[in-house]
Amino acid sequence: MKKQVLILGIVTLTGTLLFTFLALKGVRRMVAEDKDYLIKREKLRPLQLLKGEHPFTEEEMKTLRESVRDMSDFRLRCRALTALSYIQDPQQRKEAIELAIERLKDSEWVVRQYALWALGNLDAKESIPQILPLLNDPNPMVRKQAKKTLQKLGYQVRE
Repeated sequence: MKKQVLILGIVTLTGTLLFTFLALKGVRRMVAEDKDYLIKREKLRPLQLLKGEHPFTEEEMKTLRESVRDMSDFRLRCRALTALSYIQDPQQRKEAIELAIERLKDSEWVVRQYALWALGNLDAKESIPQILPLLNDPNPMVRKQAKKTLQKLGYQVRE
């Protein structure tokens, strides 16, 4: 009986140690990923706050291009789309529209939703043909945003 209790104790301790080791390994990885996100986010924050006050520099546009295509974290793509949505400069606006249209096919529904919002904010009437398929998106929030964006762009959406 004592031998069985001892074996059970050893098995329990081994399992607990293994679980703790794996959990800590996962936490370290998450902290490293969060640190990477935070560094990238801090590059985007001032660009979001500009809200179209002046055109972006070429370096800022490079950061936005990279961020809107950064597949490591959907939050970066959303933040980049927010910054791009306020562009006033005609040449940069054209590129912002192209980048937002690219994100209409993003695997994350929230990025598609931000892309739609950005296109509406940019008054991108030329994007209507690319927006129409999102009226049938699997996600109801995207469908709702597609409808709102199309209406904002002057397109009549049937109920």
